[in-house]
Amino acid sequence: MQPTFNPWLGYIYMIHKVDAFVFLDNVQFERRSWQNRNRIKLQNQIFMLNLIIKKASQKTSLADIFLENDQKWKEKFLKTLYHAYSKSINFKKYYHFLEQSLYQEKKLVDFNINLILKICKDLNIQTPIYRASSMDITLEKKEKLLLNICKNLKANYYLSPEGSKNYLENAKKLFEEQNINIEYFDFVHPVYFQQGNTFIAYLGILDFMFNEKNPILKFKEVIKKNESLI
Repeated sequence: MQPTFNPWLGYIYMIHKVDAFVFLDNVQFERRSWQNRNRIKLQNQIFMLNLIIKKASQKTSLADIFLENDQKWKEKFLKTLYHAYSKSINFKKYYHFLEQSLYQEKKLVDFNINLILKICKDLNIQTPIYRASSMDITLEKKEKLLLNICKNLKANYYLSPEGSKNYLENAKKLFEEQNINIEYFDFVHPVYFQQGNTFIAYLGILDFMFNEKNPILKFKEVIKKNESLI
């Protein structure tokens, strides 16, 4: 999966579910994507929180995208988080982590990956995690890149999000020739404690981590619920 900013809870569950997880950090950057923005809850409504990046050409690799080094947008970013989550039980813990990362990390991909690794650590997810850019693989496009990663890890199953089904079904034969089965990921989204009057699902993982008194215990419930449906 691409290292998205503040990914949704299903993304984190997917990391838990697999035997090895790979960040596709060497793919092309996509404007107006989940790579640098995601949803939080602000004043009982969905709000799109953005990481501001430096200008780059359309063919720039995600690994070469830099955060804009501007004080104003960073202050605005942190103020937005404050207004959204200052009353949440875990506010200080994650606010300080994000504040520190915002001023330490220069690259978008490093900011995103470090946040995801922090979440995984706090939820006791111990899945081995790799960066595609550090693997000894031939750089290809889409399904061929995924196939090369699977072969490198000697995988016999590839778990894919539903959004990739359109192009993966056309490449199914390539995977079958390498004795790799493609499975598609499904996720039942839980209701968890959330600030405000109405619960909003499919927000970024930060909403879950800010609000849940015991995120590990709640995540175990999420695992149990989803695995009971298999």
